[in-house]
Amino acid sequence: MQALRLSIIISAMLFLSFNSIAQNIKGTYAIKNVETGMLLRIKDANKTNGTPIVAYSPVNWKCVTWDFQHVDGQSYQLRNLYSNKTFQSINTIPAPGVALEEQPLIAKQTIQQYEFIPAGKDNYLIRLKATDLYITPSDKDGTSNSPIILAKKDGSKLQQWTIYEQHPEM
Repeated sequence: MQALRLSIIISAMLFLSFNSIAQNIKGTYAIKNVETGMLLRIKDANKTNGTPIVAYSPVNWKCVTWDFQHVDGQSYQLRNLYSNKTFQSINTIPAPGVALEEQPLIAKQTIQQYEFIPAGKDNYLIRLKATDLYITPSDKDGTSNSPIILAKKDGSKLQQWTIYEQHPEM
């Protein structure tokens, strides 16, 4: 009986340890919203600090392609291939409804770190690290150039994202 209990405990520990290992995302990807089909983009491919992060139709361009730089666990900093910058909340203290903007990438800057949390097959919720705020399109219809904001988790597909590898030439 004790051997059976020990076997069950070991099996459970192995199951939990294998399922808690995060697979590192490496490479350059477009980040596509599951509901709208739109990508994350720096507006008008502008390299100026403070440029809004917006929804945009899928294209194979550098301004919609992000280099995933692993921080730890499921956390990444995202470097845009066109601007070599990342994005963060327009406010120093992120809050629901606050838009995202382009800013220089600062290593280990928590306000620039995002957790890619599995949300089904090949889908992710993207949470700003150390918060309860998720990257969310402001327009559920996916209007081009509509802002991307932070929002509390609502369980909708609007907060789910998929990624696909991309190697743009322009």
